[in-house]
Amino acid sequence: MLLPVQETCSPKSYSPMAASQLPTIFKKQGQPINNMAQHTILSTKKIDPALKAQTEQKGMEVLEQEFITIHPIFSQSKYQEIWPWMGTRGDTAIVFTSQHAVTAVEKYLRGGDAYFVPDQWQVFCLNGATKDRVIEALSEEQVIATAPNATELAAAIIANGQFKQVVFFCGNQRLDTLPNLLKDADIEVVEIVVYETFATPVKINDSFDAILFFSPSAVKSFFSVNTLQQNTPCFAIGATTAEAIGHDTNNQVITSEAPTQQSMLDSVWSYLQH
Repeated sequence: MLLPVQETCSPKSYSPMAASQLPTIFKKQGQPINNMAQHTILSTKKIDPALKAQTEQKGMEVLEQEFITIHPIFSQSKYQEIWPWMGTRGDTAIVFTSQHAVTAVEKYLRGGDAYFVPDQWQVFCLNGATKDRVIEALSEEQVIATAPNATELAAAIIANGQFKQVVFFCGNQRLDTLPNLLKDADIEVVEIVVYETFATPVKINDSFDAILFFSPSAVKSFFSVNTLQQNTPCFAIGATTAEAIGHDTNNQVITSEAPTQQSMLDSVWSYLQH
């Protein structure tokens, strides 16, 4: 039975605007938003409310501003593209490198009142939020291996030796790293784009004690309209994001030990104490 969905239209891709037209972030009179805060940091992604509260108790004010927007692709034609792989087993693995891809695929598993569980799926995914979403949507037993970045995830798939084909659920701005490494190892990669990423750049008019980045696409959006003072450190959720930051600035880049918001904020706290 086909999923009862209608074709959805994607928003128009971002086109540069004049600086005067861009939304702007600024701190009141150059001071932290919270007068008790010793430091003010900018996160380019929403932070879990509990983690944000813990951070602010340490004297770090967190200003949140999304620099990208995610749109899942939910359509009849996409369902027909995904459905043949629902019963995948044997020498085919399922790969996720983004929590957004897991969320998008889960929508297709929940058709109407039913919830189809592809219990034969053998999953390779990134650590952190991506793994958490896989466990929520599927089960922990289906996770064969995880890794902190795409390079190490590809290495884990290759080292496993069982799989000659992978189905890679991804976004429209996915990087070439994982597909290229797998193809070089003679593993067929079937890519299914299940969400789209659009830039939503915002101009910042003040300095911050740290900037947090969670994806290469957010990095690209941020630096499309902003430059940083030389003493502003950048914090990256992982190696791929850190590499993207390095393409746009020579500022110091600190990579989180684990791909989680908690680890990111711990890194900021440790850095600002020295």
